[in-house]
Amino acid sequence: MSAWIGEIPALVTAIAILILPGLPAALCLRTTALLRLGAAIALSMAIVAAASVIAPWFMGWSPLPVALVAAIVTIVAVVLRRFDHHDEGAAGRTPRAIWIALAGAFAVWTAVVIVGIADPSHPSQLYDGLFHLNAVEFIVRNADASPLHMTMVTPGSTSGIYPTLWHAIVALVVPVSGGVVAATNVVTVAVIAVIWPVALACLAAAVFPRHPMAAVWAPLVAFGFSVFPLGFLTWGVLYPNLLGNVLIPVFLAFLIGAFRSGQSASGRALSILVAVAAGGASAAAHPSSLLGGVALGLPFVLWMIVRPWPSASPRRRALIAVSVIALCGVIAFIWIRANVTTHEWLPNETMGQALGEVALLSPVGRTAGLLLGPLAAIGIWRVVKDRQWWVLFAGGVSIAFYLASAWFPILSLRSLAVGVWYDDTTRVGALLAVWGIPLAGLGAAVVAGWLHERWIGGARATSVVVGALLALGAASHLPALANDLSYMRNSSYLFTAQSQGLSSDEAALFEEIGDDLDDDSIVLGDPLTGAGLLFAYTGHDVVFPHVTGRYGADADLLARDFAAGGDQVCDAVDRLGVTHVLDFGDRQLFENHWTTFDGLHHLGDSALLTEVESVGDATLYRVTGCE
Repeated sequence: MSAWIGEIPALVTAIAILILPGLPAALCLRTTALLRLGAAIALSMAIVAAASVIAPWFMGWSPLPVALVAAIVTIVAVVLRRFDHHDEGAAGRTPRAIWIALAGAFAVWTAVVIVGIADPSHPSQLYDGLFHLNAVEFIVRNADASPLHMTMVTPGSTSGIYPTLWHAIVALVVPVSGGVVAATNVVTVAVIAVIWPVALACLAAAVFPRHPMAAVWAPLVAFGFSVFPLGFLTWGVLYPNLLGNVLIPVFLAFLIGAFRSGQSASGRALSILVAVAAGGASAAAHPSSLLGGVALGLPFVLWMIVRPWPSASPRRRALIAVSVIALCGVIAFIWIRANVTTHEWLPNETMGQALGEVALLSPVGRTAGLLLGPLAAIGIWRVVKDRQWWVLFAGGVSIAFYLASAWFPILSLRSLAVGVWYDDTTRVGALLAVWGIPLAGLGAAVVAGWLHERWIGGARATSVVVGALLALGAASHLPALANDLSYMRNSSYLFTAQSQGLSSDEAALFEEIGDDLDDDSIVLGDPLTGAGLLFAYTGHDVVFPHVTGRYGADADLLARDFAAGGDQVCDAVDRLGVTHVLDFGDRQLFENHWTTFDGLHHLGDSALLTEVESVGDATLYRVTGCE
């Protein structure tokens, strides 16, 4: 815990980055304080994303370009606000209970993530963690966070498109943290504990204005949903998707708010600006997140378009029909073009299993709790009573996606639906949270209101019994949380000699070899053993900063045949400038790529190498046999 206390300045910095750049512009909105906070987050993320693209033209990556873009956005917001002459009192008040709920959610999520990671120095031991940690160092090294310049795995290229919003934020935190790994873990805490509860509260407040307590309960019932966000720390690790997905509810909240009646033109423009910012930031984190948000918001937009149909003239009905067809056609075109089907993950459940998981809001085979699903069902009942039919269709979209991914047996049609998420059921299952949790929050508000009425009406025994049953239902979600924390501590963030990626011995070797490597040293090693993380830990160049990439024929030759030696190997070593080799044994974080790096194992007897340093089974060699 003392190590986490030392990261408090980094956590404060991360939270400031998430909120402060967009806060002045958000304060120009005539809305509740809660939605202003949500707007500040959306605008801040969009500002960081825009600054990361613009900065390389003028300066290196630092808080300065973020401040400059924030100033421009603030000026635009102030100008729009000047033309908004609506009564300031129309903004409404945010109930104190919401702030209490958000504070509680922040405290609990912070504790949960800290317990799961255990120590801020523990790196993710999952496949994608290798890329994401090294990508942060790549940005720090080059002072360039542009998504157009992420060429880490394509050396020699002048451009490379990859969503870098997550990495740009972490890079800003690195100077006040213990390094790339600590900064990554701190930002993970901030994103989950700050953005996710606020986003859920914003969406519940925007969709259910007649039930203000839904916004209080939505951030709290979210602890019962296992797949997201903790599931993204035990699968992948999916840092960019984590950031993109937590912004989806904010995008939807302001998309809905842009259509709210009674706004001035400038006030509506501000809402649209925030919705665009949230959508853009979600895309900058990971494009599939924006596509998910668009799909989950489409029922609302279509409902708004067709609502005038009953009283419309024939000419206007024709316009409505054309608008619907055009909108659906554009989205279908983008959906097909954005498809990144891999067929790496296939459906593995029966339809009954998938439907059961939907009903309990416990997808992807997670341990099911008994409260969240029934609360969502009560929320659906309330939505039906309120005749908010589009909410049912919006929730139905996420259910259809999940059924397609988890069960649908016709792979071509399945991939057409969920190929934008790589056919990955975990990523698709996370979308159930976007509408499922606000509906469960609404259900909790209905139940809490009913219990309150019974209590003040004198039926206190009934209230106590029902309250006890609800407490038992809530407790039924604890095993899923315990399983997530156990997997985080014992696998995905385990940092011992038995870690599946980088072990504690190997990290200790990184610290020992600082004097053995020069600034121009280039180190070869199997990235699947954690050797590639030398770059993230020390900044020294490695041949393979990730498993996949276009490293060239010489790198491919060394990956396959280095241990065999020979003239061709030495020629490749000379051309690449390789000076050292790391041998971290055979334990790998993802064994499907084993043969790719088969030439980088069992190097102890190689005539090309001379041992320099070792810690446990981790060894650094100098290339001496090619001179």
